[in-house]
Amino acid sequence: MLSRLKDSVDRLLSRPANLLVGLGVTPNMLTLAGLAIGVVAGIVLALGFFVAGGVLILVTGFVDMLDGAVARNRRASTTFGATFDSISDRYVDCIILLGLGIAGVNWIYVGAALMGSLLVSYVRAKGEGMGFHCTAGVAERSERLIILAIGLLIGFVEPAVLLVAILAQFTALWRVGLLLQRAAR
Repeated sequence: MLSRLKDSVDRLLSRPANLLVGLGVTPNMLTLAGLAIGVVAGIVLALGFFVAGGVLILVTGFVDMLDGAVARNRRASTTFGATFDSISDRYVDCIILLGLGIAGVNWIYVGAALMGSLLVSYVRAKGEGMGFHCTAGVAERSERLIILAIGLLIGFVEPAVLLVAILAQFTALWRVGLLLQRAAR
């Protein structure tokens, strides 16, 4: 859903990205920073500090958007960088959800959210490997992080995780259906 706003977000991030480029910051530095912030978010969440965890989720999401903007502004997009970013994103997703499970959020919700989150990304990557742009659905990574952050910030932690689980599963299954349909041709 938010991917429709990508061009607008890219324009908004252009100035901060140019500033970072001028300071010598590379996309991989930002990916590493986003990973580190995500690990801290997971630990903070595991300790039960949900509001702080929600803020850190928003920060890691912002840093993740910046690494792409810096890569585009530097004209420094590489296969290594894209792979490193994608793997880091999956680790952050897992660490955040595991932190919530350790803090006492229902493990069935956490497991379903984790499985759905990983499958959304996996099915998209599988589709792209087949030459098919597979972005259907309502719960890409940005949406999932925003839902979790809002739930943490306003005190609806378990409902937010359940909503992420439902929407991620829905998105993954939608993509699976499209991919299998495409593969059957």
